Amino acid sequence: MKNILIVFQLLITSFVFAQTESIKATYTAEFIFDFEQSKEIFPKELQPAFKSAIDKGIFIDFILESNNKFSVFKANTKINNAQDESNMIVQELLASEQNPLFKDFSKNKYYKQFDINVKTYLVKENLPNYNWKLTKEKSVINGYNVTKAIGEDLEGNEIIAWYSSDIKYKDGPHNFANLPGLILKLEFETELFKTIFTINQLEILEQPLIISLPKKGKIVTFEEMRKEINIINQ
Repeated sequence: MKNILIVFQLLITSFVFAQTESIKATYTAEFIFDFEQSKEIFPKELQPAFKSAIDKGIFIDFILESNNKFSVFKANTKINNAQDESNMIVQELLASEQNPLFKDFSKNKYYKQFDINVKTYLVKENLPNYNWKLTKEKSVINGYNVTKAIGEDLEGNEIIAWYSSDIKYKDGPHNFANLPGLILKLEFETELFKTIFTINQLEILEQPLIISLPKKGKIVTFEEMRKEINIINQ
């Protein structure tokens, strides 16, 4: 009887740990631009620096922290005083990532603040439905077994994700989620550039994460914010 009680206690302890376990994942994002297609997004005086940065490669690190109920995804904006072209372009790209993106899996929502001019918006949207199709293609990324999934965004752009069902988190970079395991690598392409997120470190945290969703700003959808900004800029 005593042995049965000990086994039961161990099972309960394991269950509680599984429910409170949190992770910290570091990703490196590579941004691959076609200069002629995308140079107009930068002022003319920055275009030569942009071309030089493209030739060297543009990389930004991001951090995902998740407790499997809530998560926060943010740029790893370490202070870098370098004045070379790559750093200047990275700083321009980071301007849109100055605030983290939060996910609430209990409501299938994501949240992100945008500080534009003197106004703060809080975008609140459903996590996108990428219509994931799970394949049988397997690989290994950073020592983890992964499976390939293929999705599609609203513009019809293909998304390729590699997830590990060994890591029971339906999370991933940015607002990509809802696969049967943590996304370790993700590729998607828009009209202007291609982005590849690849995990380079995964930590199991000793203490459970407490994540508070943002509250500051006018609550809008992304489309509502875009329309309001267009009206202001007219």
